[in-house]
Amino acid sequence: MVSGWVNDPDGRGTFTILSSCILTLSLCVYTSIHLNVRPYKQTELQSWIETTKWVFFGILAPELMVFVAWRQYMSARALDQIVNGLKARSVEEAKDARIRRVENDAIVAEFSLENSWSRLHSFYANMGGFVFDLDETFSDNGEAFTHKVSRLTLTPRGVALLAACGYLPKISKEDILDKNKSDNVSKLLSVLQALWMLTQIISRLYNKLPITLLEVNTLAHIICAIIIYSLWWNKPKLINEPTRIRGDWVPPIAAYMFMSSQISGWKRTRPGILKKDWIDPELSILAFEPPVSQKLEWGGVVPCVMNTEADLVTDSSSSCVQISSTPHTSSASGNGSWARRPPIAFHTSGVSLEATLSAVDSRLESSGDFQSTRWALAAEAMSLYPALASRLVCRVTSQHGESLRWFEPVIEELVDATIGNWATGNLLRAMSGFVMGMVVWSASMAYGGVHATAWHGRFPSQTELLLWRASSICIAGSGLTWILINMLARTFPRFKAYWKEVETLRAHWTSLVGLGSLAFLCGLAYVLARIYIVVESFISLRKLPASAFNTVEWTQLVPHL
Repeated sequence: MVSGWVNDPDGRGTFTILSSCILTLSLCVYTSIHLNVRPYKQTELQSWIETTKWVFFGILAPELMVFVAWRQYMSARALDQIVNGLKARSVEEAKDARIRRVENDAIVAEFSLENSWSRLHSFYANMGGFVFDLDETFSDNGEAFTHKVSRLTLTPRGVALLAACGYLPKISKEDILDKNKSDNVSKLLSVLQALWMLTQIISRLYNKLPITLLEVNTLAHIICAIIIYSLWWNKPKLINEPTRIRGDWVPPIAAYMFMSSQISGWKRTRPGILKKDWIDPELSILAFEPPVSQKLEWGGVVPCVMNTEADLVTDSSSSCVQISSTPHTSSASGNGSWARRPPIAFHTSGVSLEATLSAVDSRLESSGDFQSTRWALAAEAMSLYPALASRLVCRVTSQHGESLRWFEPVIEELVDATIGNWATGNLLRAMSGFVMGMVVWSASMAYGGVHATAWHGRFPSQTELLLWRASSICIAGSGLTWILINMLARTFPRFKAYWKEVETLRAHWTSLVGLGSLAFLCGLAYVLARIYIVVESFISLRKLPASAFNTVEWTQLVPHL
């Protein structure tokens, strides 16, 4: 073993090992990061801090970056399929809905399903590329419907719904690429550097020369970076300003999207672990009453579902009629109206119905002067766009011997203040959440497995060897544990129901305390293991085998005469 700094002239030295690995790590991490559109009014300093945060995240957990890239890629592909499916199915059907609202031919041409749409457009939509500027919209088109935000960013789900309503933002590939701060040449150069480093590592293994722990860690980042590049190849980078969607048709559909999203809602009295369980959107407490002229038509089209304390079953023979009279109604002449759902809709096991209704009513009373405008615009959107009407479910229940029916809208995150960089529920899904969980933890398992290849490596001390082995096992074992949990939830409905209770914090307190303590300890060990892997990769250079400084004899690898 050779201790201390080794100069380069007699072979490769400490500086060569350190500089080549740092250069490759920097390229693999920094150039592979493709953040979403900068949030509205974010300063340069805040943007720099956000980028720095993701660089450190990429160094400590590159395989989780792979998961983020994979989720965004799958969402972009799903949006591609939705938009192209709408084009192939019926352009004329969407035009019929649009013509009732838009009379300006220029606007129809700007937001047309005939506009070209590529994977680049889908990535652009995924990263928050399309927004409604409310200040600009309502300065020309009437009274505003909210004071909470001045800009709404469309999620991929929102863009998909916009396309279903007959509007597809018109922006060319050239315009998006003009906003892009990266190009395929720079990505290609980064990939070539990573492949050159990979070639060196493989050639050393072929010649039975040892590789350092820093090179092992770099190898893991190279593999992750190549996967990320392939997934994000069509994703734009460093976009500062999104594309504003304009038109006199915007207020109604923007109001509906706002009410369907958490940005419009209130904090839950009993929030869960996941973000989707923190806030109830405004539509989650409302029912829609169609106009009298459309009741019979809707009753035959919208599927009705029987609401019982045990479960929900399809009741295709029922037709939907007016819901019972409830407070907090808002009517829009000829467009239908919104009202608080009947009390039975808020029944939850173990929770006082009176307390729930009191909380709901207080929320509606605190909505302010914008509520009537917002509800009227959203009701107008329901009347204009069949795609929104098709998202209604007619609930049917029997109460005191009488049949009670009401329309509930499907709740989705359609808009937000900004689109975060993490793979959240705003993205479109091409598979179940359990399968996605298995994918992300499989990547973690593979990352731990790469570092476990140094199991019999030569370390500066026995303690460092044992800590490296323990860290590799911890990372790979954590991935395996969560894979098994996801498999159990997917296979056994009772376990899935129990896990749902844990996520929503409705399980017994002993389960929550036990699992919470276990998750905290495992999470702490997981983070410490990752930090140790990175730190040990560098400090192990202080003492290396003499053969680690030998260079590869390339003449032995390249065929020659």
